[in-house]
Amino acid sequence: MSHVVLDLRASIKTFIRNKSTIFWTLAFPCVLILLFGAIFSQSSTKYDLCVQNQDQTSGKATYWSNTIMSVLNLTNAFNMQALDPSINATDYAITNRLSSLLVIPTGFNDSANMALLTSGHTTANVTFVYDQSTSSAPVVRSIVTSIIDKFNFDLSRGVQYLSIEDLTIAPKRFGYIDFFLPGVIGMTAMTTSIFTAVATSARFKQDGVFHKLATTPLKRYEWILSRTIYNILISYLGMAVMILLGIMLFNMKIAPDPISIFMVAMASLMFTGLGMIIARFVKDPDGADAAANAITFPMMFLSGTFFPISQMPQFLQTIAQLLPLTYVSEGLRAAMIFGQPQQAILNTAVITGLGVLSIIVGSLITKWEED
Repeated sequence: MSHVVLDLRASIKTFIRNKSTIFWTLAFPCVLILLFGAIFSQSSTKYDLCVQNQDQTSGKATYWSNTIMSVLNLTNAFNMQALDPSINATDYAITNRLSSLLVIPTGFNDSANMALLTSGHTTANVTFVYDQSTSSAPVVRSIVTSIIDKFNFDLSRGVQYLSIEDLTIAPKRFGYIDFFLPGVIGMTAMTTSIFTAVATSARFKQDGVFHKLATTPLKRYEWILSRTIYNILISYLGMAVMILLGIMLFNMKIAPDPISIFMVAMASLMFTGLGMIIARFVKDPDGADAAANAITFPMMFLSGTFFPISQMPQFLQTIAQLLPLTYVSEGLRAAMIFGQPQQAILNTAVITGLGVLSIIVGSLITKWEED
């Protein structure tokens, strides 16, 4: 029994000394609980829904449009936002990346009254403008559809007086996998660059490689530049494999363009610099994995890679806007899916600025002689 106790004590000491094991066993599950709990623990999830009421008389909503809007509010399922009737709804939805927008057209009240008089031989239609690549749009549509069906049932026990017309704002050739892939590409660039930078630096510290490099003509910025180019190449390789896999298995139609290719390079630059900054405060390889995970995992779940940011609580949405991976994922989607080069270029500019800054800081604080 004494041997068992001795072995058990040795195992416990090994566990305590292994920071990576502690992270995966204790910290990582807690991180998941906190993140998913904050996202899904609300008693009632509300969805964003813009409503454009074009059917107004003297600036006031007509009876039918007013009734629909009132019922939508009573469901307590939406964060509703009224849209100016003079704005082109489709263009607004595309520009602002809306998941769902309901349009009540001009003459809707008259059409509804006519449908009642003709016993359903004519119908009054509302238009549901949506992005079919988001996960929230089908949920919103089902709620709106149930409201319309309830109207029809109460008025005539099922005769269709009111109906919904669908209008997609993302090209029909795109599906959810096309929307999902750019986020995964950005996430891969992040994990590849940060983990490589942190793990390599920690290993070089432990093995005394930095001491030897300090005696060579190799400059710190040259070494970091070499690591950055390596991470960019690996990120491109991962991007190519994922796109090829998506084309072969899911019949994807998207392809990288010059903006998205440059965005991936700048993302690798930025995350490599961030990895070097993190590595400065890591003393051993065991702590490297834990430190890298502590940075990458929150960004994975809070940057809209797996879940639409609009479905998160407001305080998490605010945090998401501060995370660099959000700009990478949104920029890649703007370039590869939505065909919005201006938005993609803006996001690329932000990432490029952060990348240059992180590389400069990483080069300055990496001290081979002191390690």
